[in-house]
Amino acid sequence: MKTSEIVNYLVSKYPQNVASDIDTGKIGLQFGSMNNEVKKVMIALDGSLKVIEEAVEKNVDLIILHHPLLFYPIINLNYDSPLGRKLKLLLSNNINVFSMHTNFDVANGGMNEILANILKLKNIRMVHSEVSKESLIRVGEIEPLKLADFAKKASEVFLENTVRYVGSPDKEIKTVGIVGGAGSSELFTALRNGCDCLITGEVHHHQAYDALENGIALVEVSHSVERHFASVVKEDLENKFNNIDIFVSDNNINPFNGI
Repeated sequence: MKTSEIVNYLVSKYPQNVASDIDTGKIGLQFGSMNNEVKKVMIALDGSLKVIEEAVEKNVDLIILHHPLLFYPIINLNYDSPLGRKLKLLLSNNINVFSMHTNFDVANGGMNEILANILKLKNIRMVHSEVSKESLIRVGEIEPLKLADFAKKASEVFLENTVRYVGSPDKEIKTVGIVGGAGSSELFTALRNGCDCLITGEVHHHQAYDALENGIALVEVSHSVERHFASVVKEDLENKFNNIDIFVSDNNINPFNGI
């Protein structure tokens, strides 16, 4: 099978034109050739050195990532640096790398719907009429919980070793917005759509104050909750293609430890 067959299928489901502007030039096939043969596919959240080494060890032809391997311009390539080692391994072993980032996040059935379902939100909905760059957040309801209890539930459901929250621990939470990754920019979208709380993977200091002053709670988990990307894409590809080996990386890890 050619790389192009897999790439074209995924792009048809998760169009690149709905990705956030931050992803311009950073999604799609970042390494390799559409004409390369693919017999073995590995799926991972991040393109860490351990993931790349695993791909080499297991003779992988194509790595599918959520977080783009290259996010900033390369101005030099030192093979002794971690990035240089990764790129040299990819090139010397003819491994293709394809990424789906915010185009996967906004999609029907994509990242934020996956996370909303894991959290068991009810009446899950987009805040726009159709999928677009602006359709990141998903909103749903829960049985009323105090904020501290909801934060604990999120920690347990997402297998997080620690979470942070903003707001009174006794604040009642009924309507929840969720965005995987660095989604605190959606704070005011959540507020406009009646959310009592926004749960996301990264919150800046000034956004925490914005939440406090506007009466909406925040729960911060880690980016690593997005690891569920891998199992969903694996199942999808297995249903579409039955003549290639598809598996999830053993190195989808959370780099943070908690106390």
